[in-house]
Amino acid sequence: MSDPTPVIDVVDLRYCYHDGSEALRGVNIRIENGEKVCLAGPNGAGKSTLLLCLAGLLQAEGRVEIGGCGPPQTALVSSDPSVFGLVFQYPDDQLFCPTVGEDIAFGPRNQRKSEEEVNRQVLQTLSAVGLSGFELRCAHHLSGGEKKRASLAAVLACGPRILALDEPWANLDARASRAITAIMHDFKGTLLVASHDLSRAAAVCARLIIIDNGTVAADGPMLDLLADASLLEAHGLEL
Repeated sequence: MSDPTPVIDVVDLRYCYHDGSEALRGVNIRIENGEKVCLAGPNGAGKSTLLLCLAGLLQAEGRVEIGGCGPPQTALVSSDPSVFGLVFQYPDDQLFCPTVGEDIAFGPRNQRKSEEEVNRQVLQTLSAVGLSGFELRCAHHLSGGEKKRASLAAVLACGPRILALDEPWANLDARASRAITAIMHDFKGTLLVASHDLSRAAAVCARLIIIDNGTVAADGPMLDLLADASLLEAHGLEL
């Protein structure tokens, strides 16, 4: 019996910065539909760069297939937000409209949905992230946790099959972190989380991929790899 078609299939992905330094040095990853995966590694390991490449925001060398449909791509120009949605580490990089409601509506409008559908999606998504009634609020006046949930809502409003988050718990207090974790638990599709917070990631993700020096250093069940203290220490990680 042949292997199921992966929802993310990355083969020999390579990316160099403008100064010639290598950020990704031949990354190979296969992720099946519905998997919840944590990407971990030291600062500068290539995790964020990998997510940006998968989102189509950076053009890299190699072969990538996203969504399990269509031919593999050698140059990532753009990704359909209904297939792959990326939540940036810093919400201010994602929220740019005058109000939260307009930020949430931006994606659905670009998907050419009717205004009735857009308005319904705004209300439903804000409710799903616990921000009902925030439609007219200015994002820059929100707390850090509220901004994070608003940026997550802006991505969820496009209905992605794959949700990727870069350091979702960074700079959040315990209450806001729990809220973000609950939203990830409720997501029904494939989840890809880049994070240093392995204890919180373990509550969501069943698989851990360790990225170091632009390559995959380890890949396996989350709890098995977390039990290997020497492995974590070798790659600048800890529980």
